[in-house]
Amino acid sequence: MLVKEYVDQLIQNRPYKYAYKQTLIRDIKKMGIWDFDIEDVTSSYIRDVVDSQSNHNSRRRLYITARSVFKDINKCQDLPVLESISRIYQFPSQEHLEFLINKSKYRLQLLLCMYGGLRVGEACAVTPNKLEGNYLRVDEAYSQDGLHLGSPKTVGRVLLPEWLADEVRNMAPEDRWQIGMTTKMVSGSIYKISRFKGAKELTGGKPINPHMLRHWYATDMIKRGISPEVVRRQMRHKKIETTMKVYVQVNSRDLENSVPSRIIEKVQSDNVIMFPLTIA
Repeated sequence: MLVKEYVDQLIQNRPYKYAYKQTLIRDIKKMGIWDFDIEDVTSSYIRDVVDSQSNHNSRRRLYITARSVFKDINKCQDLPVLESISRIYQFPSQEHLEFLINKSKYRLQLLLCMYGGLRVGEACAVTPNKLEGNYLRVDEAYSQDGLHLGSPKTVGRVLLPEWLADEVRNMAPEDRWQIGMTTKMVSGSIYKISRFKGAKELTGGKPINPHMLRHWYATDMIKRGISPEVVRRQMRHKKIETTMKVYVQVNSRDLENSVPSRIIEKVQSDNVIMFPLTIA
């Protein structure tokens, strides 16, 4: 049996979501085994292909895919289990992010990523009838190819800023996403805008993408002193560890600012006499 035939049977029998099915097929093709006879698939071959990938998290995902696909026939179960490494973004200022987002045709979807923490497929699925006051019900997402509207990665309610909730309430029919429109249209729009010469000066030369805005959302809340549990709920994470380890970013300046100055130095600078503490 060919791998592609085996995978086709697999995705028919396992209750995978549409988006995961597409990812699984894409990963198998990326590993170069789509047209292999299943007997010719070996862990050593997959290791050689996967280890040539430059991105650590891509390697991690491909190993997960291989172990998952072939677990029923006990193949590839000895492949490495890699820890996820959080991607560190260099965030432009809030003002600069908004300035660039306002130039995009998909401004509303990008604002929902930045001020609602939505994933891009979830932002595309937003319609006025999902609002309950200023709470947005996140229960649908468009697939990356735009051909499927189904369940998101995580469901829940997100409290939007009032001004953003008003924008959603006032969405015009032409602002609503349609089947066949790929979510890459949103990603591509802000990427191109952020690559223009003038924009590079605002972003430090780094491109912007919708998922960066979700990271910005979580990091901004923590920096404003919002409870980590509140951040977790707004992000719709099952575990607070995901929120704190993956989405809340710490850079070198944050670390430097976290280091306390010595009390004795501060006291001496204020010309206050220190009396030694004697322990009997």
